[in-house]
Amino acid sequence: MQSSRRWFATASLFLAVGCASGGASGGASAPARQSTNVISGEEITTSGATNAYDVIQKLRPNFLRTRGAVHGAPVGTANNIEAVDLVVYLNENRLGGSEQLRQLSTADISEIRYFSASEATTKWGTGHSAGAIQVVSR
Repeated sequence: MQSSRRWFATASLFLAVGCASGGASGGASAPARQSTNVISGEEITTSGATNAYDVIQKLRPNFLRTRGAVHGAPVGTANNIEAVDLVVYLNENRLGGSEQLRQLSTADISEIRYFSASEATTKWGTGHSAGAIQVVSR
């Protein structure tokens, strides 16, 4: 009889703790998780930045890091490695390199998305060895 009471008390405790934690349907909801490859319109607005470059620099600076290099001249020469810049798109239109981001006002942007080199190549074709950033306008 005593073991039944102990079992019931233990089961009741687990049930009470489970209900108190809120589970999936109760309690305060957790904040939405940020995507590592997307900067949302809300994040852009609250960043306080005035252009796309500054938003990225502030919120996801890893978007702007160079990933790899192009071997442009014979090995052993001073210029055998060139810096590679990512490609910037406004919606689906190619704008150029990362400096173009400074020309895009945050007032006109609804989302900024980073694409790895392979993702960008799949989406837009070759020439994206450093990846791409797509700015989606409002």
